[in-house]
Amino acid sequence: MRIYVSGSLAYDRIMNFGGRFSDHILPDKIHVLNVCFNVDGMQEKLGGTAGNIAYGLAQLGESPVLLACLGADGQRYLDWMVQQGVDTSQVRCIQEEYTAGAFITTDQSDNQITGFNPGAMKYPCGCRVERMEPGNSLAIVAPGNLEDMTRLPAEFREVGIPFILDPGQSLNIWSGGQLMEAMQGARALISNDYELEMIRRMTGLSLRGILERVQAVITTKGEQGSVLFQGQRRVDIPISPAGELKDPTGAGDAYRAGLLKGMALGLDLAEACLWGAVLASYAVACYGTQEYNLEREDFNQRLAALGAAARLA
Repeated sequence: MRIYVSGSLAYDRIMNFGGRFSDHILPDKIHVLNVCFNVDGMQEKLGGTAGNIAYGLAQLGESPVLLACLGADGQRYLDWMVQQGVDTSQVRCIQEEYTAGAFITTDQSDNQITGFNPGAMKYPCGCRVERMEPGNSLAIVAPGNLEDMTRLPAEFREVGIPFILDPGQSLNIWSGGQLMEAMQGARALISNDYELEMIRRMTGLSLRGILERVQAVITTKGEQGSVLFQGQRRVDIPISPAGELKDPTGAGDAYRAGLLKGMALGLDLAEACLWGAVLASYAVACYGTQEYNLEREDFNQRLAALGAAARLA
């Protein structure tokens, strides 16, 4: 099955400040703020929703098709994706822009200051949905370019490709009307619990109202696991215990990758959610969103254990 992943590709530049931001900001001078923080070096990690989800799918033996844009500095990201077995034939390169990038500085109190340059993400990917095979395809529309996020759901519906809508961190650039149109007919709407509340407020829809437009709602709740709403059915999905917790960043994208893999295998959505929960347990045990590597035997053991725990619950 061809799995199409629409979203962002980005470089995350991560920096740590050895003090506290609050010690260097004068409250009575906030209107003329001018500060500089000397950081303890910088790490660059590959990120972006599409890249993270595609990486997770590749770990599970899939060769997903990326629908996204890179900038003039994107060749090494492209090379990395190819090394993982990801299909990059639909990635659009914008030579006059840099690849999207986040510059994240964290202080000793875990406060963060982030600057984000959308760069090449300002451009739509330009993919041709009519050339896809509806009977052998599955897609996810993850946070990325707004034109892609609003165009692709309508085109997937038109040609009959099942898709997941994942507006997530891009909600601040949507209108309520755009959200209601995009979610229509989706195989699932996925978000965390905070984002679901934002979606409800933006659209004026109750959970039941959303379920009249989508086949299922999947809500992730961090350490409390996730929950699937499907018709009159509610299924609580526990977390899969991680060996250690190093960095929760990217766990949501790993969950989506596992979910898509389960769906591609033809599993019931509740079973597919278990795949998502297990893959997320690998992501949180690594610093960075594309750093984990799984062994299939270990994955299967975790999946079996989680399935037993879910049935016991």
